[in-house]
Amino acid sequence: MAFLPGFEYDIFISYAFDDNSPIGKQPGWVTQFHESLENWLRKRRGFKTLKIWRKELTGNIRFDEEIQEAIGASALFFALHSHNYRKSEYCMQELSWFHRFSNARGRSLLVGNFHRIFNILLNNIDYHEWPAEIGKTPGFPLHDAASAEAPGDFTSPGDPNFEKQLRVVVDRAEETLNAFPHSPPPPPPGDNGKRRPKIFLSYVADSLQDFRERLSAEAAGAEVLAEIPPPAESAAHAAALQQALAGADLSVHLFDAWPGRKIKDQKKTTYPREQLDLALQIKHLPKLIWVPEALAIADIEDEAQRDFLNKLATGDRETGAFEFVQGTQSDFIHLLREKIAALCQPQTRGGTSTTCLVDTHQKDQRYAFKLADYLSGRGLAVEFNQESRDPARSLSSFEQAVREVQNLIILAGLVEAAWLLGRIKKALKIVAEQFEREDRSRLENIWIYRTPGSSGPLELVKKLPPLIHIDILDNRHSEAVDPDVLPPLLGGSTAGGRP
Repeated sequence: MAFLPGFEYDIFISYAFDDNSPIGKQPGWVTQFHESLENWLRKRRGFKTLKIWRKELTGNIRFDEEIQEAIGASALFFALHSHNYRKSEYCMQELSWFHRFSNARGRSLLVGNFHRIFNILLNNIDYHEWPAEIGKTPGFPLHDAASAEAPGDFTSPGDPNFEKQLRVVVDRAEETLNAFPHSPPPPPPGDNGKRRPKIFLSYVADSLQDFRERLSAEAAGAEVLAEIPPPAESAAHAAALQQALAGADLSVHLFDAWPGRKIKDQKKTTYPREQLDLALQIKHLPKLIWVPEALAIADIEDEAQRDFLNKLATGDRETGAFEFVQGTQSDFIHLLREKIAALCQPQTRGGTSTTCLVDTHQKDQRYAFKLADYLSGRGLAVEFNQESRDPARSLSSFEQAVREVQNLIILAGLVEAAWLLGRIKKALKIVAEQFEREDRSRLENIWIYRTPGSSGPLELVKKLPPLIHIDILDNRHSEAVDPDVLPPLLGGSTAGGRP
């Protein structure tokens, strides 16, 4: 158990294999850093249950499921940033995964005023050469460069400066860990009588049964509805399913390459697929659909299963009624916890605080970090979305966040105008879809935040339609037209038509 609830690890240490090569009989530098950091935080700072994840790497490393899950389950990410680190495709994968996971589900890279990525500089690397995912994170020097121009090398653990430099890292780690909420997920209801959200967890193929059981156990704070089937016959199954879905707050569906058990008297389909098809007919019901990160849908042998999943992954989701997630099991468990926590919150019209989504392309992300940090410091609830290497996942995250915030802030700097226009069109389309379903839209404003590098006038603004103002002209009191009712209309009209 980690120090922080909701995480399996408090710190993930990401490093290049060659940076831990031992010199003589001494342990490698990374090993000594790890031991010193853990000892200081546990014994001197009182983090008795602190858990640090660091894998002993070999020369033939690969980015496997275990490492992905550990990254997704970690609160802080320590990038031991050296020249070797920057050149390592493996290290860049780790950094990209943490960055993507932290932005994809409304989970911010910022905790209060602190960044969850620790940029530990083992060489004196110029800011302009830092990986894009590190962005504006402050650097923590652990090198011996005597000047700004000197390349510098790792500060030796035997050097008195090592402890001085490490203390700065320890101080910031302590502050950041303490900035996280320390309460566990919402507990089951006690005497307060508060209603828990109800989760329908669909039937799955045998290959996913263990994960389904794990997911059910991890759904703290929610009531997981009884598994269906039974009943097994198609008509009775459909009736029982519709009754369960009618009382559910969220429907969760798990798929892989195996289609699952066929319906007893309807052999053309399976229980997992049929349950999702019926759930999709309930437009207002939020639905989560998961497939494994490593699943190559195009290579699935079962044609019906391949076509079914391909349609979900690439098809038109205009209704916005489901979220398709391809990721690790740990990633999905965290997402489910966040959904449950959101469902447990009392729903108030308008909310008590202003909510913002800062949306940026990778080209402008360093200014997005600054803006998100500033807005958070002013008491605004800020979500962060960055265009990542996985456009489909980034767009899905954007769509979900737009449905839940009052202010959409899109950064305009080096990014092309076509990208900005596409984002605005997508946001307006989401609002229109919510209106079509008679769902209340929270989005009130779209802001374009211009940064250094944004050149010339934004021509795209001229392409946007004017906002339609809807108001009421109340003439219920008179059979004739009352002139006193019309000033709002007449005052806003323009003789001769619109210019």
